Amino acid sequence: MTTLEDRRPLRVPEEPPATRRPPRRSVPGKGRTRNVLFALVFLYLIVPPLAALFFSLSAKQYDGLFPQDWTLSHWTGIFDDERLIAAIRRSAVLALGTVALVTLLVLPPLYWAYVRNPKLRTIMLVLALLPFSLPFVVMAFGIDRVAEQVAFLEGYSGTGLMVLIGHVALCFAFYLWPVDAAMSAAGVNRLHEAAQASGAGPVTTLVRCIIPNIMPGLVSGSILVFAISWGEYSIAKIMTRSQYEIVPIWQVNLTPVNGTSDPRGVAVMSVFTFVLFLVVSLIAAIKGTSRVSLDETHPTAAKES
Repeated sequence: MTTLEDRRPLRVPEEPPATRRPPRRSVPGKGRTRNVLFALVFLYLIVPPLAALFFSLSAKQYDGLFPQDWTLSHWTGIFDDERLIAAIRRSAVLALGTVALVTLLVLPPLYWAYVRNPKLRTIMLVLALLPFSLPFVVMAFGIDRVAEQVAFLEGYSGTGLMVLIGHVALCFAFYLWPVDAAMSAAGVNRLHEAAQASGAGPVTTLVRCIIPNIMPGLVSGSILVFAISWGEYSIAKIMTRSQYEIVPIWQVNLTPVNGTSDPRGVAVMSVFTFVLFLVVSLIAAIKGTSRVSLDETHPTAAKES
């Protein structure tokens, strides 16, 4: 027999109120100091490209801050130079080849070091310090001498292939560190175990599971490698004696010290390269930010994508 007490609706226990953090005390002058530092860094970074832009748009030499006569003739006429087009093509092929080779040398071994052999990661991190302990000139001379002594490389001495090897050795660390940080943050071991439990092999796990989760690190490392390879001058100069003309060598040959051409072409290429890498970096940053926001707001959708 039911009573009145039995007919009363059940009460859901109330959740404890969320603990509120005490408001942070603002330090007087902290925001102003930060803004001043940001302004100084911004000026330090933006003044050289602006100076190069003004110089490339000037019709004649000038002594003041801004040119008196402006012209676009240097911008419209520079890309008619066949030597420049050939140098851009060589630089692009060299930079893309460097990115591809560094990716093959870093990504699979580093993934294997995380899931199977941690000592391999230590060896790779030690090798990454070599470009900082040896000057670029010494590295270039060493690779050139080794190429002359090895039989199957003797015919390639002084060619673009040796320049490619030098760029790979130089850019190894700049690709390793961002990819290593991305793998550490993504939890590669747990992803590998989950993929193995689903029946995936190592190659499938790397391509379909690991790479999508470390894409920001891959993009950052690729941009760094491409930029360093594009602007490296000393290795190509020493190994090929300027015979393999890339964009930096073309720029040096265009200066008044080494030729009779107008140095404003160098300024045009400097501004063009700066804008190109700035746009690529902004696109990569926007993609990375959208990826992070997707992971935070919709984790299930982020995993499916």
